[in-house]
Amino acid sequence: MALFLSAAFFAVACSETTEDVSQATPINSTTSAVEVKPTVTSKSAPDWIGEVVNVHNLSSNDCFNHYSWTNTERLVEIDTKVSCEGPHQHEIYYRVEHPAGPGAPWPGDQEMQTFATSVCYEEFEDFVGEIYELSELELGFLTPNRTNFEDSKARFRGIHCYVFKNGEELIGTARGSKE
Repeated sequence: MALFLSAAFFAVACSETTEDVSQATPINSTTSAVEVKPTVTSKSAPDWIGEVVNVHNLSSNDCFNHYSWTNTERLVEIDTKVSCEGPHQHEIYYRVEHPAGPGAPWPGDQEMQTFATSVCYEEFEDFVGEIYELSELELGFLTPNRTNFEDSKARFRGIHCYVFKNGEELIGTARGSKE
C-alpha cells in the first residue's frame, strides 16, 4: 500500500502544470505552509477469502492475503489466513525474533529494517531453491512497531519473512519451487 501511495504521490507531483513558472514570483516571508490532505477515492470492501487474523500471529509456512479499501476517506486494511494449496498473495517462509535482550529499548526503524532485510535475504534461497536475484519471487517482511516492541507484557520482537509474486497470486507453496 505504501508503494501505491508513493507512486500516486509521484505521479501527481510530476504531472504537467498550466501555470507559467518562467516568471519570477517574489517570495513572501510571511507565508505559511498549508497541509493538504490527499483525496481518497472511496472503494467498497472486497469479498475476502480466509480467516481475518493479526499477521504477527502467523507462523512459518502460513499463507495470507492482504486487503485494503477506503470507507469515508478512512483506509481500512485486513489480513486473512488462507490455505497455501489455493490462490494466495503471500507465504511466510521464515520467522525469527529480533536479538535485542529483555528490557532493551526500541532499536529504531532503520535497525529493524536492516535486520529484517538481512535475515530474510539470507533465508530466501534455502526456501525457494533459487538465489533472490534470479528468482521471479519477491521478498517482504513484517516487523514490530515501537509500541509492540517495548510493551511490558507483549514484548513482540518477531520478524516474519514472506514471499510474493508482484501482481500475481501464488498457488501452492513456494518452498523448493525454484521460481
